[in-house]
Amino acid sequence: MLVNKITPANRIEGFFCALCSMVFSNLNSSRFLILLFLLSATFAQGQKWTCSSPLDIPLELAGSFAEIRSNHFHSGMDLRTEQREGLPVYCAADGYVSRIKISPFGYGKAIYVTHPEGYVTVYAHLQKFNHEIDSLLRLQHKSKESYEVDWYLKEGQINLKRGQHIAWSGNSGGSGGPHLHFEVRDSRTEQCLDPMRFGLPVRDTLAPIFESFSAWSGFEASEISPNELPAVGHFVSGRGASDTLPLEIQLGKLELAVSIVDRYLSGSGECGVKALRVFVDGNLFYRMDIRAVNFNTTKGINGFVPLGIYKSKSGQWYRCSRPKQTPLKEEVSMFYVPVEITDSLIHSIRFETEDWKGNVATAVGFVQAVQPVAPSHANAIKLIAGQEKSIQTRSGKIVFQKESLFDDASVLLFQPVFDSLVPPVVEIGHEGIALFSPVKIQFHLNSMTPEQRKKVVVLHGNASKRKSIGGNVEGNAIVANASLLGTFTYASDWDSPVVEFVEQIFPESDLVGSVKFRVSDALSGIESIRPELDGKWIYYEYDAKNSSVMVELPLSLVDEQPHEFSLKVKDKCGNETVYKKTFN
Repeated sequence: MLVNKITPANRIEGFFCALCSMVFSNLNSSRFLILLFLLSATFAQGQKWTCSSPLDIPLELAGSFAEIRSNHFHSGMDLRTEQREGLPVYCAADGYVSRIKISPFGYGKAIYVTHPEGYVTVYAHLQKFNHEIDSLLRLQHKSKESYEVDWYLKEGQINLKRGQHIAWSGNSGGSGGPHLHFEVRDSRTEQCLDPMRFGLPVRDTLAPIFESFSAWSGFEASEISPNELPAVGHFVSGRGASDTLPLEIQLGKLELAVSIVDRYLSGSGECGVKALRVFVDGNLFYRMDIRAVNFNTTKGINGFVPLGIYKSKSGQWYRCSRPKQTPLKEEVSMFYVPVEITDSLIHSIRFETEDWKGNVATAVGFVQAVQPVAPSHANAIKLIAGQEKSIQTRSGKIVFQKESLFDDASVLLFQPVFDSLVPPVVEIGHEGIALFSPVKIQFHLNSMTPEQRKKVVVLHGNASKRKSIGGNVEGNAIVANASLLGTFTYASDWDSPVVEFVEQIFPESDLVGSVKFRVSDALSGIESIRPELDGKWIYYEYDAKNSSVMVELPLSLVDEQPHEFSLKVKDKCGNETVYKKTFN
């Protein structure tokens, strides 16, 4: 029997024909043709918007859309720039500049272009902008007397055409090397979409590769620590083909994770995939499809990946089960049927994946339960995802919010003995336990004077590698938000930032030179930077990842008159260092 296949296109076509039939009975033929033309034009406009390449070189990827990063989904594509800065960057379609943001972190120098079809393109980690944009931006820097700028423009202030030069590629902000970060966003929802949907000419000739998989029983966070991660199994075919022994686990609820690497071309960066399906003994166990990336929920990736595995092993690791609570409802479609292993038989696991170009790969592995259920730790504290939990400590308290955990967890609390001369240390759980909303860490400051409390910060990590997570003093206590569990203590920061002169640069054909400094702070971190010449703010650029400050110095002022230069650097506890230099 022949059956018509119903597709989204069929439904749209059927709706359109039904609409035409309805209006035709009420309108004369000329009015009907006008309406038909307008509807067709509107429909075509919404379907045909494309973006051209923002670079004039063949596009190669260093990072793909929605790939797994340390604490978020990647919101765009990282386009290689031949391992150098200064390549021309072009506008991908007609529109207007709606936002320019400058920061020493994150996107660095970034420009946002709004297009009338309902999309926004973003170009980030730039080196500099074209003359028109830079001239207007300098006025913003000067009025705010700050390198950091977040400027929202009105429609018509700076209009752009497809292919118009807007900037040069760079390595600004949190970039790990020269490249161009490019995004396409829905202007109504601010959700980031796959740029390849809109015709971005990126070649992808390679299917993803399954590297390995992990299997274990249960998802109690205290059962798996960063030092005792699940064993890794190999597939029947592909990498590790010689090892076909089943991966041994304990009896109980099956948990799986898989490592996948997708390269677009030989030599391209390791990218992520769009979809994943997992079958246990031929039955669908897990299905995942990534639709979009939302900045409000992007930290939901911490429940999307397995317990700390992605931080300690190579490849893109995907957890193959749905968290108990997750913010990824619209952005990621997930289907999951729990499986309980109650026997010692060998069970087959089939993985299927698809990249953003539609290339498909499959792999098969085996698991076998050979161990009894491990007993829970007698002193473990049970935490329920979706419920607030306050844990009292000898030196304060730890509060898990309702949205802190993705899954139920059992954590251990350690409080080493301390004396009055050393701040207390508290260890709760470990960094492998995934968090969405932060956990509040509180320490009592009864032994501190009001003056000492002004300089106190909470620290995360062990004695050899501690990092300030800040905190606010509330009465006789300090409270800080922690995005990772682990070891915590507090300390007072009495040391001022360090400011070191590096070099002075005299360009060959320009009236503006520059002075380069290296700035750093050992504990609380840099809060503000202010360079002045003769008591007035002057333009500078701050590269946080390299601790570099570059101050522009007009060479036209190098005359016989004395000029006073100063660079004031303040940390987050109010400690300040001022570098001064008088020159003629």
